[in-house]
Amino acid sequence: MSTEVFVDHNKGKGQTAFAFKKRDSSSSIKCSSYFVEPLDWILNEVQEGELEGKIKCPKCQAKLGNFSWAGMQCSCGSWVTPSFAIHREKVDEVLT
Repeated sequence: MSTEVFVDHNKGKGQTAFAFKKRDSSSSIKCSSYFVEPLDWILNEVQEGELEGKIKCPKCQAKLGNFSWAGMQCSCGSWVTPSFAIHREKVDEVLT
């Protein structure tokens, strides 16, 4: 997957953007997921009518992330709609 399919979003206000019960003690505002366009291989796994669910690897079925047509809040506090989020910890980054 290349960065061409990434969906940019403005960084949120970090932990202050979350409800009090969802805040943690970390102060870093780093996104823990990559938000991507709804790719064909992801849409092939989505059951008709599903509004949200898991994104799984098409080969091994390992969970890679989540999707929600209604959107979800990034770890930075920003809302992304629709949301197809691949967790950073589940992919290898190639630095060029």
